[in-house]
Amino acid sequence: MVKPYHTVWFAINGSTMKKVTIKTDRTTWVSQGFKILRTKGAGGLTIENLTRSLKKTKGSFYHHFKNREDYSRQLLEQWERSQAIEIIRHSEQEKTPEAINETLVTLSEKSMDPKTEVAIRAWALRDELAREFQERIDTRRVDFLKSLFSLMTADKDKVELFSLIRYCFYIGSHQIIPAMDEKSYKQHLTALMEMFKHTIHPQ
Repeated sequence: MVKPYHTVWFAINGSTMKKVTIKTDRTTWVSQGFKILRTKGAGGLTIENLTRSLKKTKGSFYHHFKNREDYSRQLLEQWERSQAIEIIRHSEQEKTPEAINETLVTLSEKSMDPKTEVAIRAWALRDELAREFQERIDTRRVDFLKSLFSLMTADKDKVELFSLIRYCFYIGSHQIIPAMDEKSYKQHLTALMEMFKHTIHPQ
């Protein structure tokens, strides 16, 4: 069996050498994959680049992953968890639309990674697996927004429209150049939500 760790030597007090074993787990491999995605895009996400950047052997890679597709799937699963599933899980525990929205905004901004988002969307344009995950993430996000706006109005057409506008604003505000800063994003989002409220309950 290939061992999921490697051995390095450290000098202690300038002379004595100490043998230290450093374990490389799946999380390390996946984290490195995100780094490569941000800088080189999906085209750079090769086994060779991963092993070279982590100074590991291919045997170490195959200890954790069956092949490149298995690795890609686990990386995309992590992206889905961090960017959709966990954010929604925490947000839906709130009791009011205002509290749900506040938690959603806070967690979404905290986890948003525009470079990786762009890289994965570009990847999804030419790869069936990446497309499957990106479509599911977008659907999860929009469906949760629909559940949020459904607490504000029973008008299904408005729920659909507001959810799409809100989501397009979220994605677009982080992908325009230059990207919108956090303060401006929150200000504009607050104004957008107020506009929705006035549409639902006109003065």
